[in-house]
Amino acid sequence: MAKYNCITLRVKNRELKGFNELRQPEQNILRNGNVIYIYKGSKSKKIYIGQTKHFIDRNKQHYNGYEEKFNVAEFDQVIILISSYFNGSALDDVESQLITYFIADNPKSKKQLVRYDNDEIINRTIGNSVNDYREREKVATEVILPFWENELYFNGWVRTPTLEKLRNEALVKYSPIKEITRQQVEYLDEIESNPNKNFVINGDAGTGKTVLLTHLVAKLLNSEFKKRIAVVLQPNWIQTAKDIFRVYGMNSSNLTLATSTQLINANQHYDVIIVDESHKLSRKFSKQMASFNSVYKGRFSDDENHLEALKKLGHQMVLMYDVLQAIRPANITRTQFNDATKEFNKRFLTTQFRIQAPEGKSYTSEDYVNGIKYLLYKDTGLLKDTNFNHEFDRSVFHDKDIDAYFGFMEEEPLKNLFHWIEQDRNFNPQHINRVLGGLVEPWKQAHGKEPSITHWHEGDKSYRWNSTQENWIQSEESDAEDQIGSVFAVQGIDLNKVGVLIGNDLQVDEQDRLFGNPKNFLNVNGKFSKKDESPETAKEFTLFVLNIYYVLMTRGIDGVRLGFWKNDAFKEYMKEVLEIQ
Repeated sequence: MAKYNCITLRVKNRELKGFNELRQPEQNILRNGNVIYIYKGSKSKKIYIGQTKHFIDRNKQHYNGYEEKFNVAEFDQVIILISSYFNGSALDDVESQLITYFIADNPKSKKQLVRYDNDEIINRTIGNSVNDYREREKVATEVILPFWENELYFNGWVRTPTLEKLRNEALVKYSPIKEITRQQVEYLDEIESNPNKNFVINGDAGTGKTVLLTHLVAKLLNSEFKKRIAVVLQPNWIQTAKDIFRVYGMNSSNLTLATSTQLINANQHYDVIIVDESHKLSRKFSKQMASFNSVYKGRFSDDENHLEALKKLGHQMVLMYDVLQAIRPANITRTQFNDATKEFNKRFLTTQFRIQAPEGKSYTSEDYVNGIKYLLYKDTGLLKDTNFNHEFDRSVFHDKDIDAYFGFMEEEPLKNLFHWIEQDRNFNPQHINRVLGGLVEPWKQAHGKEPSITHWHEGDKSYRWNSTQENWIQSEESDAEDQIGSVFAVQGIDLNKVGVLIGNDLQVDEQDRLFGNPKNFLNVNGKFSKKDESPETAKEFTLFVLNIYYVLMTRGIDGVRLGFWKNDAFKEYMKEVLEIQ
């Protein structure tokens, strides 16, 4: 039995046509009931989405002459969604989800076709969290999904037939209006309420740092104080961020999206600077891109890293940080970061969003992440600086089910990892699956333009590295899904199923501890020079290698499989540490 109903009415000359012909219960709920409503203009193609407890009165308010968007939109239809599940929290949830899905359904439009009450959505705090009501999963499966596929798509209101495809879009994953946790809401309010305080938001991979960033930008842009905001991003994410803020109507002249190099060179002052992936900020380093080192001039000449320079440009700083995701010597060191932020307020995100443990399992996504952290970092001393729980459930690594979240391939890793992700794609065509690898096979930038040059070889199988680092996941090359991704192409990216080739740059010493072997690590800029070799730099290099594999092994939403590339020693080490029989 359907858990929702919908009523469609024509709109003409600001009046609802057909209302008097409705049954009395339908008229009653439109006058005085919790509903979601969607206006549509057949000619203008514009959409307006909202919620109300008094739709008839709300319709009159929209058309009272004071709302410019209603005066010019030429809406001629409205569909009203009702459900027994609709209380205050459910209405907030369904409204924001539908707005997000409609926007993702129309991402390339130069005009803002999907509209909503911006202030109401962005500034909503009380109750705007993922776990606020018990029926949330039922609402998703019994209301939103069938309403989209059986009503909206069937009647031509939307283009995308299934929500599964849209859920993989960046516009949905990082939407600045999607529901967030109560913890994230508290951090947003704290940052906005304390403009004279700086913050470090610590979080493991997949704990929602980037989602918090988009929400913070939206909240600050819509505050009564017109603040100048700069967001520092990695190059492979700037275009995505521009798209997100544009389609949500937040492409304000007060908002600047740039790399740290671009921002420092521009030498402008901002009320707030928000830095995504601040663990990847650059420092003065000989093996560094020349443009990164070129910023140290004028008032920045004495600075040792980009963070010190950025602090001079912003009144308030908010840094998204993960100590386990620095991946090269040119990144700001932990000591430099701690020194630069010793007066900052430190906060920790604790909820895992990216990884989804299969239904019916006793283990959770947090068990997997804690297990991977223990496997890689148990002898490094770094676990105390992360949100690590040593009592994780090891059954996530013991599950032999074909659909288990974790597994590994004993033989022919290339063949078997690609077979695994291709088989999943047959059942789930909307999935974005990739095989990723450690930096253990040679590569040159020029190779990306030449498909005939391959880098990974096993029997009669040959594959090449990712052809580009920027927007590789969106690449339209015919062999894109058959390329092997490096950490530089996927850091910060969500994938569905991920195969990871563990190379022989990660080895086991005589004390049964992991160490990075620079001889087998084939990224020149990822190593220290020979003149810098010391026990301390050897330890730092090991951490870079560990961090690379940590990033690769935490990309998968729906599953991860490991393959061992000339590295059976790590396979045996893993079995022993995680007690895999």
